[in-house]
Amino acid sequence: MSGNFENTGTLIRLTLRRERIISTVWIGILWVFSVALAPALGNMFGIEARAGLIEMVENPAMIAMVGPAYGIDNYTSGALYANMMLLWVMIAVAVMNIFLVVRHTRGDEERGRAEVVRSLPTGRLANLNATMITALIVNAALALLTGLGIAVMGVESMDFTGSMLYGVVLGVSGVFFAAVAALFSQLSSSSRGAIGLSFAALFVVYIMRAAGDMNSEALSLASPMGLVQRAQIYVENHWWPIVILLLEAAVVMGVAYALNAIRDMDQGFIHARPGRKKASFFLRSPFGLTFRLLRNIMLAWIIAIFVLGASYGSILGDIDNFVENSDFYSMMIGANPDFTTAQMFVSMVTAIMALISVIAVLMAALKLRGEEKDGRAEHVLSRVVSRVKYMSDYVIMAFAVSVLAQAATALGIYLAALSVLPDPGDLTLGYLLKANMVYLPAMWVMIGATIFLIGILPKATPIIWGYYGFTFFAVFIGRFPDIFPDWFPKTTPFGHIPQLPVDSINYGTLAVLTGIAVVLTAAGVICYRKRDMAA
Repeated sequence: MSGNFENTGTLIRLTLRRERIISTVWIGILWVFSVALAPALGNMFGIEARAGLIEMVENPAMIAMVGPAYGIDNYTSGALYANMMLLWVMIAVAVMNIFLVVRHTRGDEERGRAEVVRSLPTGRLANLNATMITALIVNAALALLTGLGIAVMGVESMDFTGSMLYGVVLGVSGVFFAAVAALFSQLSSSSRGAIGLSFAALFVVYIMRAAGDMNSEALSLASPMGLVQRAQIYVENHWWPIVILLLEAAVVMGVAYALNAIRDMDQGFIHARPGRKKASFFLRSPFGLTFRLLRNIMLAWIIAIFVLGASYGSILGDIDNFVENSDFYSMMIGANPDFTTAQMFVSMVTAIMALISVIAVLMAALKLRGEEKDGRAEHVLSRVVSRVKYMSDYVIMAFAVSVLAQAATALGIYLAALSVLPDPGDLTLGYLLKANMVYLPAMWVMIGATIFLIGILPKATPIIWGYYGFTFFAVFIGRFPDIFPDWFPKTTPFGHIPQLPVDSINYGTLAVLTGIAVVLTAAGVICYRKRDMAA
């Protein structure tokens, strides 16, 4: 057995070096998000606001979305924070770990790196072991920094024990999903399959928790997400769910090690489905190939966006009392006697959902760069396929996803509103489609900027994610004119989009944004046609 782990230490140092930027950014974003909102949530919702909030969190739709609320008899800032924040941050931590583990296991095998490492005096399990230890280090750092950061904020009712428990819950959840990703990296025969199965597992445990929280305590406890929520952070501070989840992670990790010990390189226990002997007519075209590559991930995003839109729509039935008792949401939404509270709330939701949808749009556009980095684009371009045609297919898909995502948001809000509003006449499907589609020019500018970077500076494409983060911050903070000047949100394309129904549509501004998107896209395509392929 000792020979199976030979030179694990060297590989740990290599893996940590490769992760020094990506994991640091992940930890930094999660830390800032968690720590900054610790005092903010308490200030947003005063005593009167929490009375209305309690009614909302006891709504079955809210329980399914964020889990059961504990300590509502004395709904402190800590109890509110844990109820509203834990699940969503946990999902982000799970995503971080899934990508980390698959990147260094199945991903390295696909790129030939693992074979090079195995040709050296390293053990059969050394690479997987180094990856899992790296994941442990990353999650331990996240847990420690988050717990200490929240505790240092000195928020009343958010004591040191509860804060450290919050951080540990995040870290242990990350370790569990790292183990899940390690298992599926052995079962699947491709990195895409491993990521897909890992996200499917994440979705399943979320649905199990949601269903269990409404109907069955046993089902909730069977879900890792439901289990750790029973820690009742800042209320009872139970540590037993942490122990159980660590044991579950150890079991899953042990199975992954056992499978890795008997698995051949580049093989998986779930074999890829044999393809057709002859490709379909649709798949023979470059666009058909592009659609096939993006089909599953884009479908998953559109479904997720629809569900999130429906989640927002499901709370519209209680929105009047909620906003009336919350100074924060009153300021966020604004007040206008000409429009209902539901309409004002939807105007805020559409802005947030448009920004979330941009992630799917950027992923579709950046897939082109991923195919180039992995060397697969060269095989397509070696055929009778022009670069303009090849790139245009990805551009078309990105633009199509933007339209579908906005339609999914409108449909999700509309169907949920029908079930909770006594008179949903103010929120017709046509109105919701208009309120969402107005953001398309801004989304297209983001696509254009991405294509331009791919065409002229392919290695600088990660910059677009930095600008996306700035855009999210500027648009969100832009709702507080006392903090930043009016021009600050306008440094992003989303700052020029009217928020219906309060603002009227300036079609000239939308035309300018569309023109900018077209120019950036065209410039990117032209530069891509002229430059060399870049690794």
